[in-house]
Amino acid sequence: MLPLYKYRGLIWNFVKRDISSKYIGSMLGLYWSVINPVIMLLVYFIVFGFILKTRLPGNDNIWDFALYFSAGFLPWMAFSQSVIRASTSIVDNKNYIKKVPFPSEIFPVYIILSEFVNLLIGLSIFLVLFIVLKGTPSFYLVFLPIGIILQMMFTLSLSLLFSSATVYFRDIPQILGSLFMVWFWGTPIVYTINLLPENMMWILNLNPAYYLIEIYRDILIYNRFPDPHRLLPFLLFSIIFLYLSSALFQRTKRGFGELL
Repeated sequence: MLPLYKYRGLIWNFVKRDISSKYIGSMLGLYWSVINPVIMLLVYFIVFGFILKTRLPGNDNIWDFALYFSAGFLPWMAFSQSVIRASTSIVDNKNYIKKVPFPSEIFPVYIILSEFVNLLIGLSIFLVLFIVLKGTPSFYLVFLPIGIILQMMFTLSLSLLFSSATVYFRDIPQILGSLFMVWFWGTPIVYTINLLPENMMWILNLNPAYYLIEIYRDILIYNRFPDPHRLLPFLLFSIIFLYLSSALFQRTKRGFGELL
């Protein structure tokens, strides 16, 4: 992936184009980047916080649950939207791939970067909410880039895998929509781990999204350095997975020209 660095200017132009194209012709423009995540957070918070009365173990404060939920939901949204959108990035840009000689990895990469701009906006909203409810964030906020970098590695791995697979199997994006819906409810985002039966914990331990979400919560909610028992396995997994998915992408992209 290092050779992509020399195309950083092109990638940045794609990112700017992608962000601006979402809001072309709308009155509020880029303000929707703030409005949309706020609306989604409010809907889930109202349903689970007020209607279903979900709370943290031993804590009846609804605002503590709001922070817990937000710290998991915002990374999840960036992750899921990145992978789903990136899965069609090669097919959607087939004219570039056929005519212009630059690495096709650029397309899933720029989609991920575009969605991560929304993640940074969402995290900024979270920090404003945190300051209003709890005061000044702890020193451990400086470790937030760890979570963001690991998330980008994991997201890129899946994006390379599925974007190349979509060239060969066009049903992949539709399958991903259902997969991520199941995956969302299988990850403790809107509920806490203590609600899961003991005999299902092994499934949770095999869920990489659980490790990622808990890394964010350690930093943002629990005011501590990420638990090494989750951080180190997820780091090792992300490195190996990125290497394997990159190698697979390099092999499969040889057939892109014929199939696109």
